[in-house]
Amino acid sequence: MPVPLELRSERLQLRRLTPDHLPDLIELDSDPEVMRYISGGAPNSREDYVDRLLPRMLAWDEHPFGFLAAYEAERFQGWFHLRPSVADASVLELGYRLRKAAWGRGLATEGARALIGHAFEQLRHPAVDACAHPDNAASIHVMVKCGMHSVGTFIHPRISLEVVRYMIGREAWPPACI
Repeated sequence: MPVPLELRSERLQLRRLTPDHLPDLIELDSDPEVMRYISGGAPNSREDYVDRLLPRMLAWDEHPFGFLAAYEAERFQGWFHLRPSVADASVLELGYRLRKAAWGRGLATEGARALIGHAFEQLRHPAVDACAHPDNAASIHVMVKCGMHSVGTFIHPRISLEVVRYMIGREAWPPACI
């Protein structure tokens, strides 16, 4: 049975992602700009979601973390996740994907800070990391605004791409306003 999980920030409501979000996820990934640094702009199909992606996203439902659909004024804006890191399973990993219409308004930082705060304040986890394509300056900027610092690069195991990795420890939370 899924563990209830809902987080709120000033403008966002983050709640467990469910199979009902499938149409929103497909629409989100249909934008080549959204997928630019993930797949070179190629969308994820309905079959990709049904066969691989949605089961992976729902796999964390019995934990006090996982994938969360992001809503602003009841409009789906994308998703955030907090799960064991692909770089080091002893660390929780932050991830996010937002609609292009949500970019540039601070929503990624707002949602990211809500999840990092949850990891440190409620879960008492020691560290959170995040990764991004090295050319994705906007995503890297969000990580820095959340107090994360660069800890190097690695080959992402799911997309066979070298990514940059950023991290923050609980002792550094909350960061000074950046």
